Amino acid sequence: MSIHGIIDNAAVGLGAKFMPKYFREGIESESVAVNLENISLEFPRVTGEGDYELLAGTLAGELNTAFRLAHWIDENHPSVIYHHGASETPFDYGFNRIFPYKKENIPANLYLVRAPFHRSMKDFQQGIRTLSNVVAMLAVSVRLIEHLVQQNRSKGVGEIIVAGTSLGGFITNLHHIHYNSADYYTPLLAGLAMHDAYLYSVYSRATAPEAKNNPSAIEAVLNFEKGFADRDSSNVFPLLAAHDQLVRYSLQRDSYGECPVKTISKGHTTGALAYKQLRNHILGCLG
Repeated sequence: MSIHGIIDNAAVGLGAKFMPKYFREGIESESVAVNLENISLEFPRVTGEGDYELLAGTLAGELNTAFRLAHWIDENHPSVIYHHGASETPFDYGFNRIFPYKKENIPANLYLVRAPFHRSMKDFQQGIRTLSNVVAMLAVSVRLIEHLVQQNRSKGVGEIIVAGTSLGGFITNLHHIHYNSADYYTPLLAGLAMHDAYLYSVYSRATAPEAKNNPSAIEAVLNFEKGFADRDSSNVFPLLAAHDQLVRYSLQRDSYGECPVKTISKGHTTGALAYKQLRNHILGCLG
């Protein structure tokens, strides 16, 4: 195993040892599609750069979510709508390093979406206790991204990229499947077989035993391969890491079907830290 794989194993092992398990209180859930149909979300008026909090009515109850308009140039520049990874607190940790817009010239308007259950680590640990919570979380982020896409369209923005790392990458793919209203999609360190991460990868150490004993319930709602195959994927530009022990490379690469995948010689942890490579990949699809 490469050093990248060893780092992934060590990082997950340490986290799984102390963190409450995924799906420990339930593995019943409606699909993402059904959850999307049952979301009520009131959007605030955007008056400039800053954070905007929202409450979403969902099948799992009322959930808190948010977005940040971090950097606005004008409608003649492209917009990037980025989504963070799972348990990333603060939620802007990776975003600020991928897009160091306060130090460097980033030629794009920048948005950041915060998923439900990501106000704190305690919030996240409570949120992942049921599969229905996790699927509702995915759906809320997808719906929020769609609102931001349409908001940018109404402003006359010509090119819109939806991007995300790990959890954010899966959500990027889900937005493509259910809306496909952005111009480009750059899912990073994520594929379409999300269930595999929870059931069979090294990350399965963080999943409750009773959930792993019922894999069909997890796969039924977290395998998105068919939905992706039914879409034209010519506007999707995935990036995977060859030594990734959480989002397993060969399986997730195959989940994209004929869609070309860029590969970097990293693991999940070291790939998420390759900020310049991630930024170049996101912005590289423009034009």
